[in-house]
Amino acid sequence: MAEKNLNKRLADLEKSRELIYGSFSSNMEKIAKVWSVILGSDIPAYKVPLCYAAAKIIRASNNYKEDSYDDALSYLCQANEMQKPITETWLEGYRKKKK
Repeated sequence: MAEKNLNKRLADLEKSRELIYGSFSSNMEKIAKVWSVILGSDIPAYKVPLCYAAAKIIRASNNYKEDSYDDALSYLCQANEMQKPITETWLEGYRKKKK
């Protein structure tokens, strides 16, 4: 039951944020480009939500707020969805080279 409730909260959060701020992936790509310029090193877009999740975890470690946990989980889920195709493509190419 708790997992079902969590999945619904995360889905609702994702929908509401997309309506307000636009495409999550597109925004992460734009942020990654800006951060890459500032830091002088290319940052893949999936690392932006990982950093945001870390910030939420730090906040949660100082003061409980359910929203911090929801946001951190949402960022981690989104990062997973963004990184998975990159990793799968890399693994595919790696397997082909080994044959």
